[in-house]
Amino acid sequence: MQITRQARRLLGLGAILVFLLGLGWASAAGVVSPVGLAQGPANADDDPGDDDGNNKSGNLRLATNTLPSLIAGQEGWVSLLWYAETDVCNVQVTAKAGGATISYPTNTGSFSSLYINDALAETNLDYTAFKITAPAGAGTQNVEFEATFTRLKDSDTLKKADNLVVKDVASCSGNSGKVRQTVPLRVAAPTGAAVVLETPTIQVAKGGPTWVPISFKGNAPNLTNFRVTVTAPTGFELVYPGDGTSSGLDKDSRLPVAVIDSAAVRLDPLETAPGTYQMPVKATWSGGSWSGTIAVKVVS
Repeated sequence: MQITRQARRLLGLGAILVFLLGLGWASAAGVVSPVGLAQGPANADDDPGDDDGNNKSGNLRLATNTLPSLIAGQEGWVSLLWYAETDVCNVQVTAKAGGATISYPTNTGSFSSLYINDALAETNLDYTAFKITAPAGAGTQNVEFEATFTRLKDSDTLKKADNLVVKDVASCSGNSGKVRQTVPLRVAAPTGAAVVLETPTIQVAKGGPTWVPISFKGNAPNLTNFRVTVTAPTGFELVYPGDGTSSGLDKDSRLPVAVIDSAAVRLDPLETAPGTYQMPVKATWSGGSWSGTIAVKVVS
C-alpha cells in the first residue's frame, strides 16, 4: 500500500505530539522525549550499509522498551522508535494485545509505517505511531509488535545522511525480514468519581442570554450516551440546544477516559440582581449518573 511521505509525516507528527503532550512528555521548549529509549550504537561512517553480510541478515530493532501507563479504558496515540541494523525499505508494523485494542493511522489502515518514509538507512532511527485503547481492567498487558521489511540488496541505494523526506527508494528489493518484540503496557484502575466537573464556576452578564459551556473530564470507561441537565436558579431563564430537555457533548456522545468535553446551556439572569447563585447540575450516561453544583456569578 503506497502512501505519500508528506501525509505520513503529518499524521505521524500529529499523533505523536498530541498524545505525548497530553501526557506531559514535552519539555517547555517543545522537545518530545519518548520514554524507555535505548539508543543504537554511534557510527561515524556515512555509508555503513556497504556491509554485504549485514544486508542479508541485519534487522529492524525496536528501541522503545516501555509504553506510557494508561488508565483503564483510556485511549491515545503512542510512538515507538525503531533502529535499523541494515538498510531497509517497505517497512510495515502491526501490533496485537490480549486486552488492549490497537488501531492504525487512517492512511495505512491495517498497519503503521515509519514517520519519515517507509525506508530507513542503517544506524538511523525513525518512529511508528499506534492508537491504543486500554482494557477496562487494571493490570499489565503485553503488546507484541511485528515488523516486516525488505533488506536492500543494493547498498548504494541509501546513505546514513540521506534526507528521506525527499528521496525515493525506487527499487525496494532484497531479502525479506520479520521481527517480533513485546513491550509491557501498564493499566491503572480509575480512582474517584466516574466524571470530574471541570467548570465549578460560570459567569453571565445582565442584559441578555449567554451560552455557557459546562465541561466534564472522563474518569472511567464506557461513559456512553452522555447528557447534561441543570436546574436554573430562581429568576433565570434556561434553554438547551435545539430547545431540547438536555444537552449533549460537543465532540461526541461518549466521554472518553482522561478527555475533557463540554455541554452548552443558555442562561438569562433576566432581572436577577448581581451576585453568586448555586445551580444544580446532573450528568447521566448509560448505567450511571453524577450530580453536583455550579456557582453562577451574575455581573452587571
